[in-house]
Amino acid sequence: MKKHLYTLNDRQYVMWFWVVLGITTLIKTSVAIYFPLTADEAYYAIWGKFFRWGYYDHTPLIGWLLHPFVYFGTSNLILRSPTILATSLIGYLIYWLLKPYSIKKSAGIAILFLLSPLDVLGVLITTDLPLILFSFLSGMFLFLALKKQDDLLFYFLSGICLGLAFFSKYFAVLLALAYFFYFLCAKKSWKRTAGFALLFVCVLPFGLENLYWNYTHAWANILFNVYNRNADMQFQWGTLALYVLIIFYIVTPVIFYYLCKYYKRWCRRQPLVEFGVLVFMFVVPFLFFFYLSAFKSIGLHWPLSFVPFIYILLMALLSHEEIIRSIQFMIVFTLLHLFIVMMFLLLPVQAFQQFGFHGEQYARVVFFMKHVGVRHQLDRYEKNYIIASPSYAKSDLMYIDSGVPSPVFGHGTVHGREGDFITDYRTMKNKNFVILDVYKPETKDYKPYFQRIRFGSFVYEGAKFYLVFGYGFKYEKYRDVVLDIIRANYWSIPQYLPHTPSFFCEKYFGECRGNPI
Repeated sequence: MKKHLYTLNDRQYVMWFWVVLGITTLIKTSVAIYFPLTADEAYYAIWGKFFRWGYYDHTPLIGWLLHPFVYFGTSNLILRSPTILATSLIGYLIYWLLKPYSIKKSAGIAILFLLSPLDVLGVLITTDLPLILFSFLSGMFLFLALKKQDDLLFYFLSGICLGLAFFSKYFAVLLALAYFFYFLCAKKSWKRTAGFALLFVCVLPFGLENLYWNYTHAWANILFNVYNRNADMQFQWGTLALYVLIIFYIVTPVIFYYLCKYYKRWCRRQPLVEFGVLVFMFVVPFLFFFYLSAFKSIGLHWPLSFVPFIYILLMALLSHEEIIRSIQFMIVFTLLHLFIVMMFLLLPVQAFQQFGFHGEQYARVVFFMKHVGVRHQLDRYEKNYIIASPSYAKSDLMYIDSGVPSPVFGHGTVHGREGDFITDYRTMKNKNFVILDVYKPETKDYKPYFQRIRFGSFVYEGAKFYLVFGYGFKYEKYRDVVLDIIRANYWSIPQYLPHTPSFFCEKYFGECRGNPI
């Protein structure tokens, strides 16, 4: 069999590429259908329901992307179909982009990507999806611009896609930084200089739109990404070591091995100028994350959008035989991941109790895996109560599962504060609440804000869930305590930033009071 792989002709390689593309798409579709919807996915689906020019956590593209899909429903397959299509498209574009150099190697490298966990298991719909797609498209068009002797059309397309990547997540700035460093190091010509200038000018409107939205919305996602989520940064050796393991894992061991083996090839100037820029596209972001990892934990998904550029670079690094060996490893590597996912999905939820999950921990597992069923236990209360939760994760999942808005009751956290735009507690005055939690509630957290409270509970799949029934919501008391803390922690604007009046302060307080950040 192995010998047969080495003797395939061009046509057979192309045939196998299409077969693998079809098979991996079917696998992704199955995983997308059966893997439980996560809290972040529910959160972004709510963005899709409420089309806005900007959002609290990130720039707006994921909300815009999901907006037409949520008209057809919020099932797992509908919400995740953009991810399935985008990752398959990247696999095809790798083949298309590299085909002029070698049909065999281009098909082999594309198959290698399609078989990687990044593609096969990359089904979640988050802000990383449009970031990966448009970062790849931007890099691809810059690759083509250099290949076509600095064709200005491709510089223009690269800039537009870079702007869309920026509209997906701020990490796109690292790709822009990679382009800038490449330009500084590359051989100059008036046409190349004009091309890079055009590229960065095309990004400018996207940056200005985001700047204006932040100016008129209390600098929400800028403060969140720069200040609020980074307030606890400090030097840590452990996170530095963890980041190295993350890179080893997401690049995959086999490709990491070949990058190390042939580091001299990709570090020196490439014979073909278009391959030289690829090194900057992943090295610059990876080095930035390496520096950042010394002070905070790096998410597994953070560097993902820069990994596809490594696959394109493999054309200049690996021989046909090494690509085949890499495919053989990748099949085993990804099958192991699929086996683990399959065991997770097929395992009865009660089995987690045998793994040491008990009490509140087990209830959290049950809610993650069976949140649709948990929400159904509350259907009887929909007519007479506002159904809520102390966390955005539970509230947003219950909203998507039922179609009934579920506000966050309490302070919440720095994450998931888009609900501050959507929810209006003024309209809930004197109404009744039922509040779901996996933790046993304390009277002091609820009694001040209702005329009367009582506690309840129910058991689902062996897990105990707690309920707080609140009668006659005291809006003014809630505003003066809870909403005032939220205003001070998340919606006070630094004095050095120009701004329009804070929407949160105007909505609940009529003016912005208290100490700024």
